[in-house]
Amino acid sequence: MNYTLQPDELVSDGIKRIIDTKVQRGIDHIDSDTDTHETVHEVRKRCKEIRAAVRLVRPVLPTYKRENVHYRDAARRISAIRDAHAAIETFDNHLEPAIEARDALDDATLSDIRTTLVTRRDTIAAEQNVERRLSEVRADLVDGRKRVSDLPIATEGFDSVAGGLRKSYKRARNRMQEAYDDPEFEHFHEWRKRIKYHRYHCRLLRRVWVGPIKSRRTELKELSDIIGYENDLAEFAIVMNEEELFTSEIREILNEISTAKRSEYHRQGRPLGERLFAEHPDQLVTRIGAYWEATHEYDPDP
Repeated sequence: MNYTLQPDELVSDGIKRIIDTKVQRGIDHIDSDTDTHETVHEVRKRCKEIRAAVRLVRPVLPTYKRENVHYRDAARRISAIRDAHAAIETFDNHLEPAIEARDALDDATLSDIRTTLVTRRDTIAAEQNVERRLSEVRADLVDGRKRVSDLPIATEGFDSVAGGLRKSYKRARNRMQEAYDDPEFEHFHEWRKRIKYHRYHCRLLRRVWVGPIKSRRTELKELSDIIGYENDLAEFAIVMNEEELFTSEIREILNEISTAKRSEYHRQGRPLGERLFAEHPDQLVTRIGAYWEATHEYDPDP
């Protein structure tokens, strides 16, 4: 797998290979004939994967801040366009089915809601000149790629990834507690970001013990999706209310359904999160470190 550190390579070589590959894939997305909004989505994912790789070696990469900010700002160029398209997906995948199940709005009203969301997305994409924005992101990727071969990763072996792994896991664990102590959108949004970074780190480290790490990644993907749905519904409600997109009666119905669905996702995420983040950060790092040593020192066919 491209997004995996291999047992037979130095960590520094692996991180550079992974970043270079993801940069090229981002460029390829932009240069392809794929649907514009799919391209925006895929390019943003490539930037997140690059940032996660950099974060894994954060404590031993003196230029971490520069690289992280570079790819963060590249993705931000197209974030508003992506968010506008995500609002349509949230309506299609979560709100419309719930509305139909309750028979809360008629088909004509549902069609009008979607038309409003599509018009809003297309207006934002035109105002921000999506093609120009993607061209700017492409230039950012090309510029960042020039530094990849010289990334000064100072340490090799498990010591080079242990600190970044611990930090991403600890942050995800702490943000979970904050989210359930005070279930506001910002707290769940922050938790989801940390879940995703930890999941990316598990992808990067999957070869230390493929079976157990794959199982953990699967559970993290499920949790990330659940909390992601919660985030999407919250963002939809914020945009809808701030921009007064629909009549007050329609907004009231959508707010009620959105709140109910968010509560449902809160409940679904709690037991999964408690299991995935049960270990103290030091325990998790020690366990993954033992897997690393077994694979790198003793496995005849890693």
